[in-house]
Amino acid sequence: MLLVLTACGQTKEMRPIDKLYSNIQPLQYKSMNRYFIEANQSGCFYELYVNGRMVFKLFKQVGLMGHTTCINDAILKSGMQEVTVKLYPLGQTEVERFDTFTKNARIEVKIEKYDTQVEDSDEKVVTFKIPEASTRSKNDIKIEGLPYYEHTFTFYAEVPYEVTGWSESQDLTKMNQKQLEKEVVAFYNNLSDVIYNQDEAKWVSLVKKRELEFLTSEAYNDVNVGSIKDRKRKFKQIFDSKFKKKEPLDDYEMIFGGNGRIVALKSIIKKGYGAFSYGYEKTYDDGSKSKIRNYSYIYLHKPKGSDKLEIIR
Repeated sequence: MLLVLTACGQTKEMRPIDKLYSNIQPLQYKSMNRYFIEANQSGCFYELYVNGRMVFKLFKQVGLMGHTTCINDAILKSGMQEVTVKLYPLGQTEVERFDTFTKNARIEVKIEKYDTQVEDSDEKVVTFKIPEASTRSKNDIKIEGLPYYEHTFTFYAEVPYEVTGWSESQDLTKMNQKQLEKEVVAFYNNLSDVIYNQDEAKWVSLVKKRELEFLTSEAYNDVNVGSIKDRKRKFKQIFDSKFKKKEPLDDYEMIFGGNGRIVALKSIIKKGYGAFSYGYEKTYDDGSKSKIRNYSYIYLHKPKGSDKLEIIR
């Protein structure tokens, strides 16, 4: 009887991922702006960067394609924000190969915001556009015949929060680049071990700052919103997966953002993807499962006064 009572009196310890998102109070501001980047294109592939951090890419031949992505996680505080659009030709299609842009290549990129505290508060902030040749005026940008095109523009964001992020981090471009590369590769390899060994507590310690800043900037600490619940569910699947597989880093190039304060390894094999990946079993909404190779951009920084890399996004 004593054994039974003792067992019944025990409380199940909260797992590390749940602890990470526990005891966090929702933020309540008079204005709670969320910013989105929206792109519509045809005849080209593209990558979108906000403050040097990739927020979306498209390298699928799907014809006319549009999307909308929240970018608050790349905005550290109110002020001017930088957006870079990188355009690529279609390459090999089912019909022929395109190593340069055709006259039909076009893209329109919009930055929009809405206040989560105010209904019907959608507002267009800025638009960047490259029209196809048939609708182009003499002042429009012309890209046909080019093998690559890049454009950077800025917009002003007003947000009710301020996170440290990489704002006080060291300029990694001033380091010895071979030494930095060794440190980045070693960090990624260690992270691969942590995931493969399903060391959830260690993983949480590595991503804690990233996740808390994500909550502050994008979800305003509301752990009950669908996006956060989905985020937690995805993370738990990785550490509950019966199937697990280490994957080697793709051939890569080092890319920098945040004025040289953040670094990541970008795959030069799989366009638009990070070089870091791992295998696990993904469970879909209908209950079906499949073994996948998940590619992730992991941005690292060195905080002021530290000689060690840490995950920041």
